[in-house]
Amino acid sequence: MVRFAKWEELSTEQIRNSRNWSKTPKNHIGVLIEYDKLMGTAHVLYEGEVHKLRSVFVEKAGKKDWASKEELENVANHR
Repeated sequence: MVRFAKWEELSTEQIRNSRNWSKTPKNHIGVLIEYDKLMGTAHVLYEGEVHKLRSVFVEKAGKKDWASKEELENVANHR
């Protein structure tokens, strides 16, 4: 499972400044189908479609991506 950003949803400002591409918000969660390290691309299955993305727009999804807001609030209250 990975979270990723869609190229179509990036603003012109985000596209122009390639140094900040890794900091782009990744709001979508999908299944990593293929990762080509040499080409720097990832193929992600999302809502029945395979998206080919630059690797800087893809990262491994973690526990926080799966937890509901209520679960996160409970964890924060117990600290």
